[in-house]
Amino acid sequence: MMFTKDGRLMGLNYCTDTGYGEEVRFGSSGINAEYGERMALRERLQCKSYAWFIKNIYPELPLERDLVGAGRVANDAHYCLDTRGGDLAGGNFLYLGSCGDLATPSTNTNRFMMFTKDGRLMGLNYCTDTGYGEEVRFEPCHEQGGTQQFKYDVSTRTLSQDHRCLMGDSTKGYPVMAECDTGNPAQLWTFEFKYF
Repeated sequence: MMFTKDGRLMGLNYCTDTGYGEEVRFGSSGINAEYGERMALRERLQCKSYAWFIKNIYPELPLERDLVGAGRVANDAHYCLDTRGGDLAGGNFLYLGSCGDLATPSTNTNRFMMFTKDGRLMGLNYCTDTGYGEEVRFEPCHEQGGTQQFKYDVSTRTLSQDHRCLMGDSTKGYPVMAECDTGNPAQLWTFEFKYF
């Protein structure tokens, strides 16, 4: 992402981190320059760093160091959590979907979920929220715990909240909060990327 000094967004995915804490422009412009030329271009375009973007524009975005797990979240009944784009607005449901080949990395962003160290199960923009009911919806993250705070037990692989566990209900097509049963494959979840 590229931001000018006056805060204008120049284009999504148009600047990227070089690994040296700086950004370079790439893409349709066809620029394939050496590092020094890239840095000069960055200065000329007045790009801000990705760290600036995270700090000033999207501070609630979890970074890898804040995560317990990410990517596809699959249960032993062979269903994955599926946002179906619902994480783009509050009030939408979390669904179940086919996981596809779990041996291959997923490119489906509707299957991308994050579980943070502070217990938030979230899509790219919103947190899951039970409202202490059965259904799970996406709502704005409030960081107050409660209906948005889950616990992941590494040994049992359950995602629980208030003595209930997340269960993939394939007959309904979405996950529900149900009485915990570690013998139920629909309640045993695995993250594609693990940070524990």
